Amino acid sequence: MACGNSAGEPAVPSDTVCAVSVIETVVVFVVIPAAIYGLLGLWTLRSKFSGHSRYRPGQDWPHPPVWWTANPEGAARQHGTTAADTDSVSATSLGGARGSW
Repeated sequence: MACGNSAGEPAVPSDTVCAVSVIETVVVFVVIPAAIYGLLGLWTLRSKFSGHSRYRPGQDWPHPPVWWTANPEGAARQHGTTAADTDSVSATSLGGARGSW
């Protein structure tokens, strides 16, 4: 954008700085950022508008169960076994919360 009026003279006393109107300032600092935030907001909400149904508590779960454990070696151990039942497991490796109440 060229500075100055139609006669070729600068509109401000500087050759490098152009005068900016209030409307141009509002467009640059309000409208453009608002449009960017609006587009980002719509982009993040696109999955809600896609029409896929979500699971709600109380509904039947249509998928097979998936069991996960953080300790696969401990998953094979039977419930109710103690350190006295297995010689290889020490009493401190059972985990859990302990305390005298």
